[in-house]
Amino acid sequence: MVKGYREELTDFIFRKEEVYLYKINGFSKSAIIKNPKEFDIRNANKEIVEGLESVNALDIGCSMSAPIHDDDRLIGLINVDSVIHGHVFTERDLALMDQIKFEMELAIRNALAQNRLKYLADYDELTGLINRRLIKKEFDLELERLKIDKNPFCLAMIDIDDFKAINDTYGHYYGDMVLKHFAAVLSRETGIADVAARFAGDEFIVLFGDQNITLAEVKMEGIATAILESGTDIQVRFSYGICEINENNMIGFDKALAVADMRMYASKRVKA
Repeated sequence: MVKGYREELTDFIFRKEEVYLYKINGFSKSAIIKNPKEFDIRNANKEIVEGLESVNALDIGCSMSAPIHDDDRLIGLINVDSVIHGHVFTERDLALMDQIKFEMELAIRNALAQNRLKYLADYDELTGLINRRLIKKEFDLELERLKIDKNPFCLAMIDIDDFKAINDTYGHYYGDMVLKHFAAVLSRETGIADVAARFAGDEFIVLFGDQNITLAEVKMEGIATAILESGTDIQVRFSYGICEINENNMIGFDKALAVADMRMYASKRVKA
């Protein structure tokens, strides 16, 4: 008969030094534990041992344990106990455990790979911000909300000034660090109703939800100040343009982007 572990056992937390598999091989391979109770009494915290004994969790004759890895990273353990005293798992049992371990690791790797692909479809890998694909979806949601509550929202297009010069002077590694830092400040300074995204290269977008252009401009100036005061080795400045979407200007993403982009480049020309 096969049974799962009782729910109360999930409350027990072991340090790795208290785990048999770590002691004998550093979680490198599966193993049979012929007297798990004796091992736990010698190695585990006294309170844990007493807790396990109080629920008869140490009343086992033999155990098998297998490490689950994702490449070289330990992500879990499979443990099988025999409550039949005198019964000892065999090498054949261990081979079956290794097969289960292999299948589980394969399934986990596939799931992690799928999650990674899903993440990369919606997020920028360098900055951790959402990408153009997902910001468009967020825009469309704001547009649907506008049709219901009639409150405006804004799209701001941002471009870091002289970013090519930063790359040419300090190298692409430093340029990437500037982008990551810029994105971190952008995320920190935008409000709970706002969404920041990396559009492409050194261009970013912020959606200011439930706000008119006046409020959005105040926030953008606050972001500019935060960037200048953020303690980087060089001063990073940027230009931006804002498009307000409201009842009288209920335009789509591409049109709003074009308007904000045009205003951003007009701002750059004034600085030149």
